Amino acid sequence: MSILITGGTGFIGAEIARVLHERGDGPLHIAHRSSNFDRLGPLADEATLHQVDLADVDAVAALVQHVQPRQIFHFGAMLTGPGEADPQALLQANAIGVMRLFEEARLAGTEQLIFASSIGTYGRDLGPGPVTDLSLQRPNTIYGVTKVFAENLGAYYRSRYGLDFRGLRYPSIVGPGVTTKSLAQYTSWMIEHAAKGEPFTVWTGRETVIPLLYYKDAAMAALDLAAAPSTSIKTINYLVDGPRPTPNAGQLADAVLARLPEAQIAFEPDPAAALSLSRNLIIDDAAARQQWGWQPHFDLDLMIDDFLAEVAGRRS
Repeated sequence: MSILITGGTGFIGAEIARVLHERGDGPLHIAHRSSNFDRLGPLADEATLHQVDLADVDAVAALVQHVQPRQIFHFGAMLTGPGEADPQALLQANAIGVMRLFEEARLAGTEQLIFASSIGTYGRDLGPGPVTDLSLQRPNTIYGVTKVFAENLGAYYRSRYGLDFRGLRYPSIVGPGVTTKSLAQYTSWMIEHAAKGEPFTVWTGRETVIPLLYYKDAAMAALDLAAAPSTSIKTINYLVDGPRPTPNAGQLADAVLARLPEAQIAFEPDPAAALSLSRNLIIDDAAARQQWGWQPHFDLDLMIDDFLAEVAGRRS
């Protein structure tokens, strides 16, 4: 059977597809909503592409029935920004669509499903200290609500039906080419605007701390989790973290300016953003490191250097 990647033209999904293709795994089926294949590059001509809206449950069912995937990487979702503007649409894609995807995977005999969750599952009522996999999940966005739902539904399918469900709670993903704004997106745009010689204003303060993970590490986390022996999977839904210690916004800007001294990076905190980002979040991904050997490759310096190289390569 084949491998299905939903959200396969997106940030992490396209990188997963690229690595799988290089390994000779597949055949690869890539589900996407838009027709922007820039991230896939030549792989767009070699993988089988399916244009599917996750909110269309009949189309989701038809896709899984057609592909009969052995393995699914479910990385497609409506994100926080558009979701807060249209919560019902997000519920349809991220909850109803997920319900249908999991059930069709069960019926198709899919062996494993890797799910992209988020630190957006945390929000209210967090005490002091680092957030762990066992910290209370009370999200304050509809996006986070649906991610908690999918995590628990997947765990149920694992125990009830034997579907090898495994999830990753990602922090802010850093990389070039992001188009959808979110509160944490300054982590990518700060670097990309500087690389393009464009001024950028950060909408939070220099001391704001948001956990970061480079998109290439995010893809490898999914692949490493998928490859881990089933006996190692105890927690099921795992936090994964990137550079340590987690840099604050000012330190990230300073690292960019050390490479591009002419870059124009300003800080003008937006009151609404400052309120939402007021808790400097630190995460503890010890479970992933201990249970299946998670270890990010990109520290802050490697991340910025590779990011700048990626932007230069796309512009050449």
